[in-house]
Amino acid sequence: MGALIRTANPSNLHSVLDFLTGLSCGELECLAEFQGACLLEMGDTPMNPYRMLAEFFDPAVSERWRNCEDRAHKTFVVISWLEVQRIPQPRKFVTHVA
Repeated sequence: MGALIRTANPSNLHSVLDFLTGLSCGELECLAEFQGACLLEMGDTPMNPYRMLAEFFDPAVSERWRNCEDRAHKTFVVISWLEVQRIPQPRKFVTHVA
């Protein structure tokens, strides 16, 4: 869990901690493996982690994803993690003058 926390943006740390605290060991393990796969694939060039989802959860690549219910659940957990990790953007207000 410490490695996942270290990858979080400090401005979003409270949300990340809340999210990670509610996960099971299997879900944390899946997130850690996904994060590691992203880092290995990224190398020196930035990449979009959403693009790795299909390959990471492909049952033809890994036997552990043969159970479609587990695969769907863990995919949802990873997508939720990616959303929690996003740096909160300040809201922009547009005023319309009549």
